[in-house]
Amino acid sequence: MLVLVTGATGFLGQRVVRELIARRHQVRCLIHSPGKERVFDHKAVEVHYGSILSPDALKQALYDVQSVVHLVGIIRASRGATFDGIHRQGTANVVAAAKESGSRELIYVSAMGATPDASYPYFHSKYQAEQEVINSGLDYTILRPSVIFGEGDEFLTALAGLVLAGPITPVIGCGRNRMQPVAADDVARCVAASVGNSTVRRKIINLGGPHRLSYNALLDEVALAMGRRTRRVHIPAPLVLPAVAVMERILPRPPVTTGQLKMLGIRNVSEGRDLEQAFGFTPKPLRGNIDYVNEVTFGDALRMTLGLAMPRRRSR
Repeated sequence: MLVLVTGATGFLGQRVVRELIARRHQVRCLIHSPGKERVFDHKAVEVHYGSILSPDALKQALYDVQSVVHLVGIIRASRGATFDGIHRQGTANVVAAAKESGSRELIYVSAMGATPDASYPYFHSKYQAEQEVINSGLDYTILRPSVIFGEGDEFLTALAGLVLAGPITPVIGCGRNRMQPVAADDVARCVAASVGNSTVRRKIINLGGPHRLSYNALLDEVALAMGRRTRRVHIPAPLVLPAVAVMERILPRPPVTTGQLKMLGIRNVSEGRDLEQAFGFTPKPLRGNIDYVNEVTFGDALRMTLGLAMPRRRSR
């Protein structure tokens, strides 16, 4: 089956492409910036250049495609890339082009927390994107992962930077909000397994790992993997938000945004064992699978603090 993957060069996208190839699908990638395709074996994928915001680029990329895997997403909004523009409008464009081209199905990766009453724009825009998919008339599968971990991730890498920066690690708020970290390789496996799979058709499936952890426990797991001891100091969020707002205005890439702080307070776990029931395998635990946090250096920690981009490491 010919599958188009949007967001193919990203943290999750690279893994999805490899998984699709391993399952003997033909893979076509829509890539925004020329040169990024170097992360792939050129012989294994067909590359089209363009943006999901360009109907013409989508029309060309979707020619003769049977299945669409839509992965494009952002966790930081900017003036040129808003949550609504990328998530809702971008998905609406993909849906319209897929219908026009005659594609049969669309696999969309959303997020746990995508609800109609979500107060944070990231989650609300993801919910609106889901509605575009659900109302498309296409066969679809919507996957909602919790926090995704794996080499090249931003979240655990940032936590490793906090642990490395000193013996005292600041935690904004109580740190008791829970999440269900799921391995990027497992999410990619679920995405690829959804292609052409009638058993998951027209379903929304939560993807979580085997354990539900608080933010405090997650920080402890990162410190354990690094062989370091850390002492948490809790800071009330109202005391931090003004400083974070200032950082957002003056730093090119602030280490944290006001929106991300609010997201940390949102429960990010599933009620059941949706992943296992839908796809028939047990996801990897966090412990024993995050050795990559040891690659974070003091220089990386400093770059995060100063709001500079981290050096990009290829996802394996």
